Amino acid sequence: MLLGGRYRLAKRVGRGATADVWRAHDELLDRDVAIKLFRPHNLIGAEARLTTRVRDPNVVAVHDLVLHRGSASLVMDYHPGVSLAELLRDRHRLPPSVVAALGLQLSAALEAVHEAGVVHCDVKPANLMITDTGRLVLIDFGIAELSGGEPAHPARRTGDVVGSPAYTAPELVLGDPPRPASDLWSLGTVLFTAVQGRPPFLHEGLVPTLTAVLHDPLPPASRAGRLRPLVEQLLVKDPAARPSSAAIRSMLVEAYRASFSSTADVRAVAPRKPVYARSRRAA
Repeated sequence: MLLGGRYRLAKRVGRGATADVWRAHDELLDRDVAIKLFRPHNLIGAEARLTTRVRDPNVVAVHDLVLHRGSASLVMDYHPGVSLAELLRDRHRLPPSVVAALGLQLSAALEAVHEAGVVHCDVKPANLMITDTGRLVLIDFGIAELSGGEPAHPARRTGDVVGSPAYTAPELVLGDPPRPASDLWSLGTVLFTAVQGRPPFLHEGLVPTLTAVLHDPLPPASRAGRLRPLVEQLLVKDPAARPSSAAIRSMLVEAYRASFSSTADVRAVAPRKPVYARSRRAA
């Protein structure tokens, strides 16, 4: 299939609730791109507008919006590599030095997102691509919101929880508006998951998981090494008590230096095959 007279679909590499992700070739500029092809009647206006507000090497870039036979598509950067979810499959763990290096990139991505007035609302391993060169890229702004604005997602307007329960901040579970601090909770959950091999509050079933997010104490991050103080500060229930972006960056740098590593460590854990992990959401 040729979209917009220039984008030739090659292979479907991911499938979500409202859209499929394809690897495609831009025949005009002779380059590979990723196409997020939405099914008919699924609106993409908010996602397109919010994604294009952000310009950062660690955030996916949207290049074009194409309409074709009743469906809409977003044309984005194509990043050969794997998702962090793929790397952590079967409770695999990463060394704290590698996690600190990835955390520095993710914190930079979130700073850019928040400076643009956007809250991602779905920071989780499946939405973090690791390229063949070790670069982390934050993808999928499908449930993002403007910080401090009225909810754009229809489910949020009725008080439902939107996103992945194990990575959703307590204040969002309670129905508060998305704020940057909510993404910082998710950052802490990603760091914990990467070093421990599983999310801190994950249980069988939606209700037990959300109950744990709201009320359970944080399990010990016994494998986090120098990252442990940062993880503990990010995963406090009160969003006002979470550290600032500058403090997060400083603590990540110290953790990285304390167990000195190089970007080669990140490249070593990224198999050289293009994978887009599915993004499964629960409401």
